[in-house]
Amino acid sequence: MLGAAASLAAAALQGPGTRVTYRVRVVEQGDRELARGAVSGPAGTDLRFALKTDSADIEALFQIVPQGDTVIVAAEFFTKRLAGRSRRGLALWEQDSYRRGVRLAWGDTARVHLFGRPRGGSRLWLELVLERGFSGGEGRPAEELQVVDAASDIRLEAVVRPRRARVILNLVRADTVSGPRGFDLVPDAPARRVQLAMAGRRTNLEIALTRPEPSPSARDRVLALDAEVVCLRVVAPPPSPDVAQPVGVVCGRLNDVARRLPLPGGDTLVATFAWPSGR
Repeated sequence: MLGAAASLAAAALQGPGTRVTYRVRVVEQGDRELARGAVSGPAGTDLRFALKTDSADIEALFQIVPQGDTVIVAAEFFTKRLAGRSRRGLALWEQDSYRRGVRLAWGDTARVHLFGRPRGGSRLWLELVLERGFSGGEGRPAEELQVVDAASDIRLEAVVRPRRARVILNLVRADTVSGPRGFDLVPDAPARRVQLAMAGRRTNLEIALTRPEPSPSARDRVLALDAEVVCLRVVAPPPSPDVAQPVGVVCGRLNDVARRLPLPGGDTLVATFAWPSGR
């Protein structure tokens, strides 16, 4: 629910020419800096954060909902801490999940305690500053990170859900391949009828781009691990006005890797998903 609200609010309140920047500083007790970095992207960009040490494992997704001169920052965490060892010497880990949320003005600093409020023991927190500005035509996300403590594995990643995708289609049978045809498709838009030609034959299909079904794993859903995944639903229009027959669904990341889907009659549809050139 938050992800949908964040996307709608970002698009409505920030506008298409706005760029969001997350400035991050990871600090432990004594104001010792472990890392600093920044992630920026178009309106609707989320921040995926991960920190791993010998005794802790933290993963989180930060999302924002702009509200005028302020912004609501929400995050959901999955943490794992070394709690001790068993009689056989095996590591015992304590797992936890929780949410954090705060409203602040653009440019203010939010301090997020990564293991909840400190209660006398190890203290570790993240300082987060949200900024916005004009994109200047730049639509690609950007990431930068400087890790001071080499003992910590820290990652900052931009999470951008595609508003449209470039889909390249080919037909394949044995060693015969049709010429590629490219389409710019928008997720959840009405189906589009296309025609592919191979070896003098023409194949009519109806294609529609959708988002993948939610993952059964709560961790995968919260961390938006399938954010860059889209699915192509393919239908074979019948020669008569009868109901079209579904052919199947092929899903993949926007990474220019070919995905295959068998078609009735022996042909194979090859679909390649990529970010649009205007991104």
